[in-house]
Amino acid sequence: MSTNLISAAHVIFCKAKGLRWLQMTTSPSPPSAHADKSLQGLLPPDLWKLLARHDITTLAQVEALYPAKLLKIHYLGPVRFRQIEALLFPGRRYEVPVLAPIETEDLDGTSLEGLVSRRVLITLRRHGIKTVQQLVAAYPRRLVEITGFGIKALREVEATFFDGQRFEPMKSRKTISNTIKQR
Repeated sequence: MSTNLISAAHVIFCKAKGLRWLQMTTSPSPPSAHADKSLQGLLPPDLWKLLARHDITTLAQVEALYPAKLLKIHYLGPVRFRQIEALLFPGRRYEVPVLAPIETEDLDGTSLEGLVSRRVLITLRRHGIKTVQQLVAAYPRRLVEITGFGIKALREVEATFFDGQRFEPMKSRKTISNTIKQR
């Protein structure tokens, strides 16, 4: 960060509050100078109206919500978020944390490997279904209860292992569970 962008008031503010804010931004003035500033003159009409619908009308409110709670606002997608970021927080860029990939080394060699798609295989593996025998035992009751195992995955399993069978799920998983338990 270049020091010529930082004012003396900013340096004093950062020393009083700690260097954490200094490292996050290159803004020439401390955030308290803009705390009660209205968003109406800072953002395009569609953006400030969107924020105003959620009772966010000042820069201080946006700073308090940035980034996690701001991203959760309905109709505020990544494009609008980047616009707000560029206009209100020059020099800052929030990067979404990348989740660590699933360890798939132990997927090789299972009896389901190569028989179903990788997505279905990982979903089944997360729920302890590792072999064809376990899959056959789980069909259809346990499979429809698995979160992330939808109708497309069920159809893929049926096409591979249950030729000619077609389980018709009802409207909700709860209804399916109750129906199967009654049998």
